Formats: sequence, C-alpha cells, structure tokens
Amino acid sequence: QTYAFTTKSLFVGHMDYKYLRWQVIDTPGILDHSLEERNTIEMQAITALAHIRAAVLYVMDLSEQCNHSIEEQIALFSNIKPLFTNKPIIVCLNKIDIVAVDDLPEEKKKLLDVFNEDGITVIPMSNVTEEGVMAARTDACERLLAHRVEVKMKSKKMGDIVNRLHVAVPKARGDKERPAFIPEGAVKKGKGMDIDKPYKKLQKEYEKELGDDYRFDDKKLYVVPDTEKYDIIPELINGKNIADFIDPEILEKLDALEREEELREGAGVYDEDIDDMDSEEEETQKLAEEIRKKKKIRLQENREKKRRNYATLPRKASLRLNKFGKPHKKDDDIEGMEFNIDGDIDMMDARARSVIRKNRKRKASEQASKHESTSRPPRDQSGIPDPQKRVKVRKLAKVSQRKMNMYGKAGEADSNDFV
Repeated sequence: QTYAFTTKSLFVGHMDYKYLRWQVIDTPGILDHSLEERNTIEMQAITALAHIRAAVLYVMDLSEQCNHSIEEQIALFSNIKPLFTNKPIIVCLNKIDIVAVDDLPEEKKKLLDVFNEDGITVIPMSNVTEEGVMAARTDACERLLAHRVEVKMKSKKMGDIVNRLHVAVPKARGDKERPAFIPEGAVKKGKGMDIDKPYKKLQKEYEKELGDDYRFDDKKLYVVPDTEKYDIIPELINGKNIADFIDPEILEKLDALEREEELREGAGVYDEDIDDMDSEEEETQKLAEEIRKKKKIRLQENREKKRRNYATLPRKASLRLNKFGKPHKKDDDIEGMEFNIDGDIDMMDARARSVIRKNRKRKASEQASKHESTSRPPRDQSGIPDPQKRVKVRKLAKVSQRKMNMYGKAGEADSNDFV
C-alpha cells in the first residue's frame, strides 16, 4: 500500500561528479493549495527552493499511484514555478517501468507539451530499472555548472579579472610549413625501442581473471625444457633413492674432492700452528689490550659523573666551598676533623660555618613562633586547670567509651547496627 509524505524534513546527501563534490537535497512533498494553508513541513521545501542556488528536479509520477493525477501535478508545478526563477529546471517523469510515456493517452501527452513550450527539459526515468537516473544527474550537473559560470561572467568583478587573462594563438604567415621540431636523438631512440615486443602477462593479471580458481604454477619456473617441466619424478626406483643420483657426475666430483683433500694433508696445510705470532702481531695485540683498558676506565669515569645529580654551583658558593674544603695551617681550623685510613680529611664532623647563607628574617620569625607555641598549654589542660579534676574527667571518659567498645562502634557518630 502506497503512503505519501514519508519525507518530513530535508535529507542532505553528497555525490561526486567531474572531481567535484555535489550536495543533493531531498525536500518534502508539496500539495496544491495556497501559501497560507501550507504546514511547517511544506514550508521547509518552499524555503529551500526559494533561497538555495541550485538546479531543481521536479519529479512527477506518471503511474498516478500517488493518488494525484497528471493534471494535478502539472497544476502544482505551475503554482510553485515562481520559486524556480533564475534556476535550471528539469522535470523527471518517474515510474516509466509501470507506465511509459508512449503508452499514455493522447490527452495526457498533450498536457506534457507545456514543458516543451517553456523550454524545460523533460527526462523519463525509473528508479527500479535505473533508466534515465544517470542522465538526469549528468544534465542537472552540467546545466548548474553552466549557470554558475554565466552568473559569474555577468558580475561586475569579472571585467577586471578577464583583462588579466591573455591566451596567445599563433597565426599562419605565408605558405611555409612549420612542423613540430623533434631532435634526431629522440627519433633514433624511438626507432631502437622494442615497440612490437610481446607483452608478458603478470601473475596478478591471471589472478584477477581466474578469481578463486587461481593457483600459482611453480613448475613454470623450472629451468628445464618445456617438454620436461611437468614430468612425474618418482622418489624410489629399483630400491634406490632418485635424489642421490640427480647429478650424473656426482661420483667423479667426489673422487676429485677426496684427491684434493689428500694433497692438502700431504702438504701440511692443517699442520700449521695458529698460535704462532710474529713481533708485529704481538705489538698490535698489546696495543688493542691497552685501548680496551682505557675504554673501560673512560666508561667508569663517565658513569661516576652521571651519578653526581647536582646543579652547577655559582662562583660565590664554589669559592666558599673551596675555602672550607682545603686544610689550613692553623691548629684551630682543623679541630674536630678526623683522618681516615687513606689520610684524607673527613669533613663530616668538622665544625664549620654553613656554606649557604641563611635568611635572617625567616630565622627570627621561626624562633618567635617556636617560643609562642611552647608557652601555650595543651587544649585538654586549658579547660580544667585543677590536676585532680583532670584525672577524674579522664576516668569518666573511659567509662563512657565502654558501651561503644562493647558493640564495636568506631565512635559516637557510628550508627551501624549489626544483626
């Protein structure tokens, strides 16, 4: 059962044509009545037709299965025709798979002549058989492109832009022929190319042709005559393995190899002592060992440097550090310093001034806050100055805590009841 007005809003789609992105809008259906009587859904279509610069495709139902006759559809087109001003218009006669244009009565054919009189393009089409669909798309896109170019050419700015463009077209002078110049080297190179060389078909082309039936034939790559490529080779014959006798000269090659090995042993090739080295080789080996040792030392030094994760000290701090780090001649300066086994001074116990300069204001504020905090009594003692009463209050607090401890309460606010 057919049901009209299934499109209740603007549906927007996209397509590609001539490497351009096109936008297609499917508008809701419109009934033939006055503008004041139209609802919100119909006004969406009217607004889109009036304000969007586009090519308009007016789709008609030739089969009249939409419960509207061809006369009513043409009357609706005449009603909304003012919305199509300055826009390319194409009338699509849909559902020709049910009723073709030639099968219509003569009366209805004459009604369609209205479009030809106004110079409107009429394209029969069918969405079922897809006949005329691509023709409607191509015609709409081409007419819209031409319309856009025409509008731009009529604009005021186009005159300034056209003046900048110039295409030089050569004109013939006299009867002298001026053919294209081709260097002789290019002509010789073209003649030397194997233009008529037979094309070798690739495996991927065979795969495209055969599809799922494609199987790679590795026997084609055998380096044997074509008549022997597909011969069946048995594994055993007369109780012997064929693979052992695949080379007809294998025994002769084995005898030659054994004779060569005997000559090598007789000449003492394998009797040489590998450990014997001359003086140059010994010096080279010693030098290599020294280089390896130095590399190890350098690696250890670099690792020690990486472990010192402290920032570079400024010059004043480094001077103070050097001042206190060096031993002095006076006995008073080395009091409290200890010497370890290696004879180095242990600075851990040295009583010296701090290298970092302290902030005096901050130190004074810290001392003041420290004195103030020590002069205040604790909060549990400030409320009850009498020490005997304080002891009694502690006992009463413990007694009141027994009930909560008995029920496993976390505190006075614990309201959990365990069953």
